Amino acid sequence: MLKYFIIIIIIVYCISIFYSAIIILHKPKQKFIEKTKITDYSVIIPVKNEATNIVLCIKSILKQSFSPHKIIIVDDHSTDDILEILENNFFNNDLIQYIKLNKNLSGKMAAIKTGLIASKTHWNFITDGDCMWNKNLSENFVISANKRAISFPIVYKNYTNFFSKLLSVELLLLNSVGWASILKNKPFLISGAGMMLIKDDYIEFCDNFDLPVSHGDDMFFLEYLRKHFGPNVVQINLKPSAIIHTLPPNNLKEYLHQRARWASKTPYYKNILSWYWAILTTGVQLLIPLSCLINFNFVIFIVCLKSISEFILYTVSSNTLDLPFYPLACLVFSLFSWILFIFILLQWFIGFDWKRND
Repeated sequence: MLKYFIIIIIIVYCISIFYSAIIILHKPKQKFIEKTKITDYSVIIPVKNEATNIVLCIKSILKQSFSPHKIIIVDDHSTDDILEILENNFFNNDLIQYIKLNKNLSGKMAAIKTGLIASKTHWNFITDGDCMWNKNLSENFVISANKRAISFPIVYKNYTNFFSKLLSVELLLLNSVGWASILKNKPFLISGAGMMLIKDDYIEFCDNFDLPVSHGDDMFFLEYLRKHFGPNVVQINLKPSAIIHTLPPNNLKEYLHQRARWASKTPYYKNILSWYWAILTTGVQLLIPLSCLINFNFVIFIVCLKSISEFILYTVSSNTLDLPFYPLACLVFSLFSWILFIFILLQWFIGFDWKRND
């Protein structure tokens, strides 16, 4: 009985992954919908101890062909020398605006809201202090008339070792499922590190939504948009020129901390697709070691099915975005992702903030 149950779960997972690959491969397009080019926008960057990354982030934004009205950095009580770094590098640049978050406020959501209140533009791009924009990113600021936000693909930069390559595979697989859901107008996953949104939408979200955890504003904002404007509310621009790079975690400890923080938001989601993928992926990862109770050949069989489906999705997404291709890293990740998942669950019980101070 256990054997057949595991097979069913694995098959459902593989079909779901393969279906996501098909959606991304064909990228369904909406026809006869008026589109608008966004040229008047501001950039909001909530930061906490990002002194080592912020200069490269801002320089990548300043290189855009369509420059922002303002780049607003909102400091969530950093303990590093970020203000000094900004003054030394951008002292005479009127585009840069630095805001220190009030003492009675904290967290990414409060930082973004503070930046939006200071913004003078209708459209605002939310990104992180460790992100670097593609030099042609602003060329992709085109939105359909019926959309309220644009999501941009976030990928890791600096594949300096095999561990970072593994993480790049994991992030691409995770995001690819979310991209496919947006393309099918059933969004359940979005990244706050690369999101163009309407100022009033986010401020209203902040004023009418009590964040159940200290992080995850992007996902809860997506659910807020779906509730008020319907599922056909977000678009994804999947082009190599639309990529935003971010730095991978420096080590296993930092990785586990980040992923546990992401996973901790899941119990508060109301989107059925969020629950579907959370339960399905959790089940697959936990059933792999459980299948050892049957026999070794069976373990090999289900792991091969899982690996093949993930390899297909990884290949499609890598080709679509013209990213470096690491087949060995994909294979190793698919084989041992269940071990990482168990460590993530253990990290969940230790605790985390939206940004670490160490």
